[in-house]
Amino acid sequence: MLNSHEEIIHKNILPRLDVVEKAQAAFQQEVATIKSDLMGVQRGQAQLELTVMKDGKETRDMLKQFVNHVLDQDKQESQAKLEDKKAETQSKIEARKARWEIIGKVTVVLAGSGSIIYAWIELLKDKL
Repeated sequence: MLNSHEEIIHKNILPRLDVVEKAQAAFQQEVATIKSDLMGVQRGQAQLELTVMKDGKETRDMLKQFVNHVLDQDKQESQAKLEDKKAETQSKIEARKARWEIIGKVTVVLAGSGSIIYAWIELLKDKL
């Protein structure tokens, strides 16, 4: 009976155990490969996240520079318009000042020469 058990073990059980052991080894190899691939994917994902974050920061920096440039341009344009308006107002004031100076000088000349006083006296004579 021992021989028949031994024969059954060698012919039936051991080949099956070999198949199971080979399948288990293949499965373990597959799991190890999957783990390795997963770690690679995770490293790639971390690298991608860093790249995206870096690109986002660069984009924000560029947009910040652009916005600052546009705001500076707008500020300069506003300043130039304000200066132009001041210059225009100053020019109008000077023109009015010059006109009143001329009128004042003409009045002083006429009054100094007695022409205005003479004209008033003549007007008053006619009415009296």
